[in-house]
Amino acid sequence: MSKSRIFLIVLVLVIIVGWLLSGILTKPPPAEAISLAEAKELRDDMASDSGAVLVRVRHSTATEQDRAIVLRGRIIDRNQATVAARVRGQVVERPVDIGDHVNAGDVLCEIELADRQAQVDVARDAHGLAAKEYESSLELTEKDFVQELDLARKKAQLSASLQRLLASEIELENTKILAPIAGTVQETHANVGDYLGVGLPCATILVMDPLYAEAFVSEEYVAHLNLDAGAEVTLPTGEVRKGRLVFVNPKADDQSKTFKIEIALSNDDYSIRSGMSASIKLNIDRKYAHKVPTSAIVLNESGTLGLKTVSSNETVEFHAVDTVREEEDGIWVSGLPLVSQIITVGQGLVVEGERVAVELE
Repeated sequence: MSKSRIFLIVLVLVIIVGWLLSGILTKPPPAEAISLAEAKELRDDMASDSGAVLVRVRHSTATEQDRAIVLRGRIIDRNQATVAARVRGQVVERPVDIGDHVNAGDVLCEIELADRQAQVDVARDAHGLAAKEYESSLELTEKDFVQELDLARKKAQLSASLQRLLASEIELENTKILAPIAGTVQETHANVGDYLGVGLPCATILVMDPLYAEAFVSEEYVAHLNLDAGAEVTLPTGEVRKGRLVFVNPKADDQSKTFKIEIALSNDDYSIRSGMSASIKLNIDRKYAHKVPTSAIVLNESGTLGLKTVSSNETVEFHAVDTVREEEDGIWVSGLPLVSQIITVGQGLVVEGERVAVELE
């Protein structure tokens, strides 16, 4: 191979390699990934360059809300009656059983009549005779044929016969032991064939409508309670019933120093049972409050729970707040001005008195 041909080949190779290297050398280097800490530092540098940290705020106007407390309690019944016999005798019928619903006046037990109907008939006849004798004596007295003393005697006999008639009729009526109140038969004490003496029980009736949710309130809240205040009672099934506050014990429990309260609940369908556990949400007063996300709540240097807001001159303010009511999508709090710009994003990056840039939600 001639020298000129070799030189030509080398020259071509040099040109090709130079062309390839020119692309590598002129291409800009790839951007290097930065860490989260470096990104935060870069953002802080940018914020200090502009003079203010950017925060997101919610413009909020307070509305009047019920302030409520949540208590653990149980369902209780207040009223029951054990119904006893007023006359003695053998039970011939008991038309009710445990769990039956009865109305006032329903028959619980029936005692044998024996000779009570005959006693009523005799007393009625005696009263009729006494009435006729009195009327005759009254006519004769007016004609001066009978002295007034005899008339008074006849009148006394008439009154005595009326008393005996009424007593025998009551005796007959009392052979049927009647429910004095409406409710549920909790227990039966006599069976057919049993002999009942006066005062021995036939059945116990439990009043199931209304029922009451019982709980205990600390002395911190008892001064805020008002009778007839609304309440919501959540049962173990998850069902929520409306009720009202009907009783606040004026005396604290000696051990717990808490005050017993009772919430009246309608139970006309008899679906609530006495003794069930219950969660009670009781309204204690009304306050102006703002609804905020729970993530907006912060603690200041002294450990006080509160919210940060932006004032009219775009500086950060801290306000201690009280919880009024909690809901699934936020929390109602009091302690803020009626109209506030509440910081919802960036509240942990700013301090009270710091000037900030604002972005509305």
